[in-house]
Amino acid sequence: MQLRDLSTVLIADGPFVTVHVGAESAVEQAADRYELAWKNILRELEDRDVPEKVRRALDAARGEHSDGDARLAVASLATGEVLLTEPVSTRPVTDQVHVGPLPHLLPLLTDLTTQVPHVVVHTDRTGADVSAYFDTEQVAGEVTVKGRTLHLKKVRGGGWAHHRYQHRSENQWRENAKEIRETVTQLAEQVGAQLIVGVGDERELTYVQEGLRPPWDLRWIEVPGGRGQDGSEPLVQQRVRDVVSRHVAAKTLSLLEEFARERGQVQRACDGVEDVVAALRKAQVQTLLLTTGADPAATLWYGPDPMLLGTSRGQVASLGVDAPQEGPLLEVMLRAALATGAAVQLVPHEPDEAPDGGVGAVLRYADDDDAAARG
Repeated sequence: MQLRDLSTVLIADGPFVTVHVGAESAVEQAADRYELAWKNILRELEDRDVPEKVRRALDAARGEHSDGDARLAVASLATGEVLLTEPVSTRPVTDQVHVGPLPHLLPLLTDLTTQVPHVVVHTDRTGADVSAYFDTEQVAGEVTVKGRTLHLKKVRGGGWAHHRYQHRSENQWRENAKEIRETVTQLAEQVGAQLIVGVGDERELTYVQEGLRPPWDLRWIEVPGGRGQDGSEPLVQQRVRDVVSRHVAAKTLSLLEEFARERGQVQRACDGVEDVVAALRKAQVQTLLLTTGADPAATLWYGPDPMLLGTSRGQVASLGVDAPQEGPLLEVMLRAALATGAAVQLVPHEPDEAPDGGVGAVLRYADDDDAAARG
């Protein structure tokens, strides 16, 4: 799942049931524990008068305890349909059931906003295993490239044929690299890769990299390791995760620096609930920043159109909404952001560059009044 896929959930007919249940695999009787957790959840849903049709649908969508650290499932009480069921990395302190006008998506949002689509290519001089990921666990596609092996073994010694054999080996390596590169490019385009991670034979990786077209050539990075059953795969996987983590940290820092710069000089940014809400109403938000310091109990009011939102019932009623509803600030803002094509990013609240009031936004344009004031 990608962030944009949440828009169909947020605009579906509510109210909604959201279930966030932990799952552990590395414990004794993990399957029995997961089964017991779901029995307790289904009992709570029944106590809260959730229809049997919805309970059965959620139970069928529970997945396995081995799917991830936790599972998030969302169902519509209006239709009885399960709209979303995804493994998530955030395990709740206690299993949670939410029933409300909007789905509770923070656990999934944490995963999706740190998601880095990437491609990993394990090479040797006879081919490559190329895998595309939406994150470090979710495989989007896998292709094995089997290059030709003729003339790949370099000969020793001299003689009149020595250079000819060497030349043939180099040519075959390059031909294999071309096929690998085409596969890498195809998968990178499919997932919108932010990174291409090369692992394996250094010479073959050099040939693959040197022919990559922009922007993929600038997204290339190599980590040590080999291809095949050499025992290095767990270490390679950790190195790839480290590369992805560093990329997320660098991207977050860059976003905060942009936010601080635009807020301080160009006024193409704003923070605080009032100003961000106003910007969302105008579809002005390019990237919505939600910080770890945002008040989890804060709410906003909203109407059927995601862009009709405000900090009070009266404010939304003045926009022509007959029956404004109140919902969690996070979900209301997220709904408006995705409906207007904005990006969303969770950021830490500790840095000086972080938004005040828990929320902020980098804007698509500055208001005319701000531009006039600067002029």
